[in-house]
Amino acid sequence: MKTERSYIRFIALTIISFMTFNAIVFSQGTDSGRKYAKEGKLYTGIVITPQITSINNNGFSAAKTLNQKGGTSLDINLEGGYFFSKMIGISIGGGMGSYSTNLTIDSCSFSFLSTDSENESYEMRINGKSITEEQKISFLRIPVCVVLKIPAGAKLGFYAKAGLSFNIPIVKSYSGSGIFTYNGYYAAYPVLLHDLPAYGFPSDLNTKASGDLEIISFSQTLVASGGVSYSLNDAIQLILGLQFNRSLGSISDYSTDSDYSLTSKANELNSIMGGTSGAGVQGFGVSLGLRYYIR
Repeated sequence: MKTERSYIRFIALTIISFMTFNAIVFSQGTDSGRKYAKEGKLYTGIVITPQITSINNNGFSAAKTLNQKGGTSLDINLEGGYFFSKMIGISIGGGMGSYSTNLTIDSCSFSFLSTDSENESYEMRINGKSITEEQKISFLRIPVCVVLKIPAGAKLGFYAKAGLSFNIPIVKSYSGSGIFTYNGYYAAYPVLLHDLPAYGFPSDLNTKASGDLEIISFSQTLVASGGVSYSLNDAIQLILGLQFNRSLGSISDYSTDSDYSLTSKANELNSIMGGTSGAGVQGFGVSLGLRYYIR
């Protein structure tokens, strides 16, 4: 939460700074500013962003160490915008944003009370190793942003953009694997059942599973970008910059109140996200875009 507030404060300060710069520059009436500015112009465009992404699984308590490695994706966004003044405008777009991550757990062990087919109580003891999971999420994204531009000459300039993207998940999958050993301890006798697959206690069982992640149906991400622009002519402009996005709040729809087990029986493997306190997405990349100003 503190991190999200810091991002929001940073964007607010950036917007205020650019507005102040706007007032100073154009109050001086520079020639470059007059040549560069396209006041009251509509535009359409496309922005393509190769980016490094991650799905952050936070607060996983079923193992001491959860290793997370992000992936890469290609973010594509169509946008339209309108400049209210020489420097300040608004844009709205639509596109696809994809995120992926690879999770690994070297080893883990946990136990819970259960009952067998004869209604006798026992303690299930599970040891796991070489556990991996790949998560993939893709959103239909609708970003709404404030756009700022600063002249640096007749053709060259700088831009900044910040706002919120409203996201609807269209891909939300996981696939995992691991090796598990199941032991049953009956305290009433006492006896430990081990390596008895017929009774539900196999050893070194190679398990694979896949399915859909439980993701909320609507979420928001903070988006911010900035870079340079170059006008090929009065109508066409190229932009090149850096783009950052991060989800606001958790995107997980798993219940944190229920008891979670990575696996509770042979040939079962649940998603790691189900055992977290929350999950979020993040991306950072280089944007290349083309804007066409409508006369």
